[in-house]
Amino acid sequence: MKVALFGGTGFVGTYITEELLKNNHNPHLLVRPGSEYKVFQPDKCKINIGDIRDLKTIEITLKDTDAVIYNIGIIRQFPKKGITFEAIHFEGAKHCIDVANHLGKKRFILMSANGVNLMELSTNQQNF
Repeated sequence: MKVALFGGTGFVGTYITEELLKNNHNPHLLVRPGSEYKVFQPDKCKINIGDIRDLKTIEITLKDTDAVIYNIGIIRQFPKKGITFEAIHFEGAKHCIDVANHLGKKRFILMSANGVNLMELSTNQQNF
């Protein structure tokens, strides 16, 4: 199976890539410029360099895939670069879902980070 993986160079994403390869799947990864070196077994993955905020890049990554895994999460923001929790955790995921729906993708896994609002704790965070 060809699986589009967003967030494949992160801590969890590296393990997902490894499991996909172990089970004879073909990972199609979207990675940020400069992160290509973090890809687990890059010779066995299709690597697209781009940005989750770019719909065309998402479409290219999803092309000819059978399933989608969205696993992008940031732990700090860089507002001057447009890298915010809202832009990545919410808008990035929404863009990916919208493009996947447009392309008729039926298998979609979304793994999310806690909250997108810096002004208040999420309900989950309030319980700790």
